[in-house]
Parts: sequence; C-alpha cells; structure tokens
Amino acid sequence: MDIFFKSDENFDKIIVDTLKGKKIVKANQITTGWTNIVYEVETDDGNYFFRFPRDEFWSRTIVKDCEFAGYIYNKTDFNTSKLELKYYNGKPFSVHKKIKGTPLAKKMDSLSDKEVENVGNEIAKFMYELHNLDFNKDEVFNTRNIGLKLPDFLDELLNLHLSEDDIKFWKESKIDDSCNNLVHGDLNPSNVLLDDNNNVAAIIDFGFGGFGDKYDDISRIIGRCPERFKNGIVKSYESYSKAPVNMEILNDKIDKWNNIDKGYINYMRSIGIYE
Repeated sequence: MDIFFKSDENFDKIIVDTLKGKKIVKANQITTGWTNIVYEVETDDGNYFFRFPRDEFWSRTIVKDCEFAGYIYNKTDFNTSKLELKYYNGKPFSVHKKIKGTPLAKKMDSLSDKEVENVGNEIAKFMYELHNLDFNKDEVFNTRNIGLKLPDFLDELLNLHLSEDDIKFWKESKIDDSCNNLVHGDLNPSNVLLDDNNNVAAIIDFGFGGFGDKYDDISRIIGRCPERFKNGIVKSYESYSKAPVNMEILNDKIDKWNNIDKGYINYMRSIGIYE
C-alpha cells in the first residue's frame, strides 16, 4: 500500500474532515510544491497549510519534519512552525497554521545595508541558539526509518533523485560525521520569514532538520543569500559563539550546497517541475 499521495486524491474531503468546526472559505493548491502537494486553506480561524507527500521518501521526511519542529518549538527566541502530523488511510500529512511574514528570498535584494546587518544578526542568533540546545538524541525523534544525521539524510536524498553525473561530487567528497548539534538542514532564504519592519518573524520548514554541525546551516544560508550578507552573518555568529568560523570549512560546504542545488534543478527539469 502506498504511504504517499497522488494527484487524484480527494483532498477536499481530507481538508474538510481535518478542519471540522472551522468554516472553510476556500482552498487553493500551491503549484510550486515539488516535495509535497501543498494546499493553503482560508478559514474563519485564519489560514492553514496542508502538505501531502508526493513519494515514499518525502512521506518519511514529513514525519521527521513534524517531530523535529515539535521538539524545538519554543526552545529558541524565534517563532517556528507548529506542525500537526495527521494520517489518512495510513498516509502521513502535516497541517499548520500560516505564520504571517514574507520570505527573505523575496526581500533580500531590496533591503538596506542596515536591514541586511540586522537580519543577518538575527539569523546568526537563531542558528547559535539551535546549535547550542541541550538535547538527548533519543528524545528528538521517534522515527528511525530515515537519516537523522544530515549527511545520511542527504545521501539517501541525492542517491534517489540525482543523476550519476550530478551526484559525482557527493560520492567523491568526504562525508563529515561530526553531527553533534541540532541543525535546520535547509536554512535558505525561503525558510526565513520577515515581518513588515524587516525583522525575522519566523523560521520554517524543518524537513531536513536533524543532527549535524554548525557549518551545515551557516553555509546554507550564506550560499543562498547575496554576498553582502556573508560577513555580517559570520561576524555575528562568531560574536554569539565566542569562537572563530573556519572559512575553509565554510567555503567547502557552500560549494557542496551549490552542487546539490544544481543537481536538484536538473532533477526538477527532468520531471517537468522546473523550466
């Protein structure tokens, strides 16, 4: 039996059954979702996002996402997604209330230098707080059927979806197994929400979340932001941690993330999601 959702599922029924007691105004499918089939649902109690995994890998990932997000909720100074894990005929999906904010990806090119400095400092603070949470590995996750260390998760992800040419860099690289911190795993500008005053409103989407090291997150956000963010984020992280950032390690990880992104763009083109 499939544990993921297909495009012909009766999503309207699932949404109505899940939101019993709430008046549904409208439900719109978000067509950009490639890991999950995503709906934004407007109700009299605010808007909700539903995420239905598209394949078996993302089905296991969404369980991990919910568990990680639940574990870190209210453990940093920043708002993070409060996810509910639901099941329909044995298939997992998630529901969460929409957090007000605009993705940094949509604003980062228009921010002033002062705003860039402030946003970079807040991102660094979030990373430092997350990386330094005290935790017991056995308490973070109940699931055991997917990589909980970021390198293990990425290894399965890339081997499942990337071509031999696009994954060559990964197979030839040294896998860092020093996974002693909690990490977001995919801290890119689309997963950082800004409020109307261009302060960080929330950090979202913890599907890649798990055990890793600080360079996983620092390199991810720096590699996806304009160059003018880099020095501020590094200096702020060094200030919070009272320790230097190794630029050689950082730049090596930025290169790895860039290769992952290139490979995934090719993968999405091959399945018709990205032009």
